[in-house]
Amino acid sequence: MNWLQTVRMAFKSIMNNKVRSILTMLGIIIGVASVIAIVAYIQGGTKLQQLQFEAMGTNRIDISGYGAKSRDWDDFEDYLSNDLADKVSAWSPQSQYYDWQNDGIQYRSKKLTSSDSYTYMYFGNEHYGDVTNHVITVGRDLSAADCRSRARVCVIGETLRKCFFGAMSPLGQKIRIGGKSFEVVGVYKGKFEGKINTEDQMLVMPYTLQDSMMSSYGMMDKQYIIKAANKEDISELVDTLLPEFMQGRCESNGGYFNAYSNSQWQEQSEASANMLALIGGGVAGISLLVGGIGIMNIMLVSVTERTREIGIRMAIGARKRDIIGQFLVEAAVVSCFGGLIGIVLGCFLSAILGNVLLAQQMQGGFMPTVEQFTVLPSFGLAVGAFLFSALLGIIFGLYPANKASNLQPVDALRTQ
Repeated sequence: MNWLQTVRMAFKSIMNNKVRSILTMLGIIIGVASVIAIVAYIQGGTKLQQLQFEAMGTNRIDISGYGAKSRDWDDFEDYLSNDLADKVSAWSPQSQYYDWQNDGIQYRSKKLTSSDSYTYMYFGNEHYGDVTNHVITVGRDLSAADCRSRARVCVIGETLRKCFFGAMSPLGQKIRIGGKSFEVVGVYKGKFEGKINTEDQMLVMPYTLQDSMMSSYGMMDKQYIIKAANKEDISELVDTLLPEFMQGRCESNGGYFNAYSNSQWQEQSEASANMLALIGGGVAGISLLVGGIGIMNIMLVSVTERTREIGIRMAIGARKRDIIGQFLVEAAVVSCFGGLIGIVLGCFLSAILGNVLLAQQMQGGFMPTVEQFTVLPSFGLAVGAFLFSALLGIIFGLYPANKASNLQPVDALRTQ
């Protein structure tokens, strides 16, 4: 008997016992769906965090320091622009303007103060939008000429645009910041859907205005945002190059220097998530073993029910391997079909859990909104789940198949 006939007979046996076959598949279906949903959910959470941090700036390094002299910071900026030109794609100051007098921001009769909500006001250069991954939707970004001439211009976030200007164009309009008039030259696309009290409620002014806008007391600390040229350069910049240049200058005056990158934290978080996915998948995989035991149980029942059939086949010339092949194919087909259904169900559950995950992340408003995010299992995970389910069917089908092949034809034919 060839393998084609063996497969045909196996399918015929399964179709003759549809309900029993479906019930046998349930353990595999639940096991595969659970593994896929759990692993995809954990991996999806890691991917969502990665997309949110990338929205805040790709290859971003945040610098904060205190205690160094003004000329030391000037040397640091030259160091970034010249010595580290091959490792630093762009950089910008990000010193924050503190509205001590609570004058707020005013446009005509409309006024927004810290008692109403908090506005993030920064000093930056022409690279600020690049290093923070802000996209201009209307107008332009700050320019090098703005910084050189100390122009009183600003770029505002989506929340301020909606609050002050609504449907009208904000370009060329004058707003008052700290009692001084500034021209709006551009608008950044909202990362938080223009919500109040998020980073969308922001504005950026040329960093060269910091002296005239703030007292020396408010300028004792420094902040920079650096965009590394490549992800591989982040570790060297954060751990070696930047601290070696500035840490001693800051600490010699009782200050501090800190360089930090979300990319390093993401790598640690991804490693932890992979470990958690492995543990979660292993726990869910227990149900797969239960499903495999169910297959073995049903196959043993099938061997008992079909003892006479096995005896007849062996009497007319069926070999031991033919009997083993028939029962192994039956077990593998049941397991594979269960695996396929489990994969489809797992994809469906993953998509639902992905929407729940996205809603939870967006609810707090602390992380940027991510568009078109869907949790789906990777191709490797789906293929791996299918192959494992097939292997499980074969392994747990071996004992029943071997038992069937070891029956003596005379004894089997006596069975009524």
